[in-house]
Amino acid sequence: MEDGTQTELKQIHEHFRDSLLIDKFDPQLEFWQKRRLEKTQSETSEDSIVWNVFRSFNQIDRKLWIEQLFYKAFQKEFSHSTEQIEIKLWKKIRQPQSLAVSEGKTDIDIIIESDTFVWFIEAKYKSDISLGHNDNAKRDELIRMIDGGTNYAKKRDFYFSLLILDKYNSPMGFRMVNEYKDSTEKVIGLLPHRQELPMLKGVSVFYWKDIQTLFKTVYLYSKNKYERYIADQASYWLYDKIREDN
Repeated sequence: MEDGTQTELKQIHEHFRDSLLIDKFDPQLEFWQKRRLEKTQSETSEDSIVWNVFRSFNQIDRKLWIEQLFYKAFQKEFSHSTEQIEIKLWKKIRQPQSLAVSEGKTDIDIIIESDTFVWFIEAKYKSDISLGHNDNAKRDELIRMIDGGTNYAKKRDFYFSLLILDKYNSPMGFRMVNEYKDSTEKVIGLLPHRQELPMLKGVSVFYWKDIQTLFKTVYLYSKNKYERYIADQASYWLYDKIREDN
């Protein structure tokens, strides 16, 4: 790699680190820097929002936010235990072996999971979904994630959400989610290598402003000073970010 490119990548990485609220010296960041070399400046900013929000949630008792976050996304009650819930960022998952055309691994922004459920969240800020893949122009980004996610979940309940700023910045994603969430048959029709998807329990779209208000709720109800500090910091940061970009 040329020196100029190395310098540019280092600058992008440092800009990303400077934009973080929490865990900015986590050693995993070095690994992600190497794995996400093709990110543009705007996508790096999107990554910083994912990191700040979900690493903040990771510091807070799951009981204070998972049920409300799930309700904001799906408008239904969370039916799983709040114990032993993990949050993983930017994990690569494999597509089903039955897929005729190999697509390699799929990068998932956020995975929230336990031994009974898996929830994939694809985060967009001022961007939209891709409608094709380099190896398969007929599979949009959401279908790839639902296909890979139900395969990853195995016998666990699987949920998928698109997290966006608004429908104007992510119009295709907003439209496609609304098509898929009301028709499992449509999803299966786009996955000819899958006969059924019994563990697909929900598809939804929700908004960064929903998360910002949830942090405010956590601040009000947590009895732990550290959790209140984390929630307050994340709430104000996300509020300013959304307001600035609108």
